[in-house]
Amino acid sequence: MRLSLRHGPPRPRRPRPRGARLRAAVATAAVTGVLLTGCGANPSFGRDPHTLVIGAEGEIPALDPHRLSGTVGLRVTDALFDPLIREELGTRTDRAPALRPSLAKSWTVAPDALTVTLALREGVTFTDGTPFDAAAVRTNFDRIMDEKSPVHDPTAAGNMKFLTRWIERVDVTGTHTVALRLTRPYAGLPRMLTDRRMSIISPRALRAHRPDDIGLHPVGTGAFTQDKADHGKRVTLKRNDDYWGGAPRTPTIIVESVTDPTTLAIAAQTGEIDAILSAGAQQVQQLAGRGTMTVQYPEPANQYFLRLNTRTAPTDNTTFRRALNHAVDREAVATLTGGQVAPSTGPLPRGNEAYQEPSAGAATAYDHDPELARRLIRESGVPTPVRLKLLAPDSGPGFSQATEIMSLIQQDLKAVGVRLDVQYMEFASLVAVEGKGYENGTHGSFNGWTTGADAADFLERMFSGALHPPDGVNRGWYRDARVDTLLDRARGEPDENRRMSLYRQAADGIGADAPWVFLYQDRLPRLLSRKIDGVVPAASVYVDYTTIRRR
Repeated sequence: MRLSLRHGPPRPRRPRPRGARLRAAVATAAVTGVLLTGCGANPSFGRDPHTLVIGAEGEIPALDPHRLSGTVGLRVTDALFDPLIREELGTRTDRAPALRPSLAKSWTVAPDALTVTLALREGVTFTDGTPFDAAAVRTNFDRIMDEKSPVHDPTAAGNMKFLTRWIERVDVTGTHTVALRLTRPYAGLPRMLTDRRMSIISPRALRAHRPDDIGLHPVGTGAFTQDKADHGKRVTLKRNDDYWGGAPRTPTIIVESVTDPTTLAIAAQTGEIDAILSAGAQQVQQLAGRGTMTVQYPEPANQYFLRLNTRTAPTDNTTFRRALNHAVDREAVATLTGGQVAPSTGPLPRGNEAYQEPSAGAATAYDHDPELARRLIRESGVPTPVRLKLLAPDSGPGFSQATEIMSLIQQDLKAVGVRLDVQYMEFASLVAVEGKGYENGTHGSFNGWTTGADAADFLERMFSGALHPPDGVNRGWYRDARVDTLLDRARGEPDENRRMSLYRQAADGIGADAPWVFLYQDRLPRLLSRKIDGVVPAASVYVDYTTIRRR
């Protein structure tokens, strides 16, 4: 079976009615059928009937958790590695899932919030036979913190700066006990340790391979091991029968990259694919209720946005950025996606622990108001017509309708005198290009964030002036002294109610500065074969690999 398909960036296209899309999908089936080598009367032909096939919406990167930032790669590493703390994925909630033990069986935060002590699970081994203990945890932190360590990796260190900037040192206080000594009080650090980028890698693997090769030889304590990999295209995972959390229910999982949404839908319809974990609206419309697939709406906290370059004209102008926010018709985007997304007009997503529903009748921060947008542009002093250059994915997780959405936004901005030139690229390429921060002349990009958006410190990761590349993912170079002060105060506030209030004040300041054009929050539906069980629609982009199975 081989499903991977690559396309160059498509031209922006206007939305087509549902019937036209379905007719196009049927017509495409004949063309793409040659790619679906297992399809036909017996969709399980060529594979064990218990093998679970997951369709990934983007290219599968090298599986080095400390270097990753995209959902596609992090979802795969989640099967291979364990973080110190996890979220509870067995319960559905409308808030950030509760924390539960993982490689740390318990943890305590000191009253001054300057030390987090973790009691580690005993009797755990990495899949290469290396014992898991406090020394292994210390080696992982050395990789991303200690420049003198033989396993230090500057690339991984830069990617993990969002966490390590708060850690002064890591003390081994017992064979299975570590203490994180913090530079500043940080009451919310345990939730940050659930980030899959802080998964623990085998020290033997870190010493045996060059930094660039760690992701080609992933070794963790996880529920699965990597059996075979055609990186970028396909990864085969085998069950770890000795997994400390109990043997998973599924013997084999294949993660297959299918970057064309239509091909992915056809593969799911014919049984070649069992699960799409970030389904697009068209895929839901085509597949849900047709007898083969069910749809889940986990609705985790997430944000989709146009991140703007605050260093280059004219997007360095706050008033101009506010105008762009008023120019965009978010309800039209929601309609385009068949209600799959909900308009978002500020930096805190629903489901974030600091989010608060607006009072009844309250106006949203950025209602669609083209006349106000024109007035603000005049006040900004930016002459129109003006041309902006933005980067955008042509596909990828959550981006199956990216070109159609960008087409709508282009029309909205054109109506207020702003010409939007869009450069489309494959999602992984987009992340690589923007990862260094925007260059002068590039005014931003269309992107989204689906991991870690449930924590209040999501604001810090996205908007802190200290987290510009290469030290973080504030790729639009936004900085505001008052916002940074509020984030500092919130981080060390032990009282939860006061801490959340401070984060909301910071969100108000960020919203007023408009470093993003806030667009929408995706419900992030999953399409699952009716043969799949063991997946709870918890508010997360992740699934529990120990319980999912194909009957």
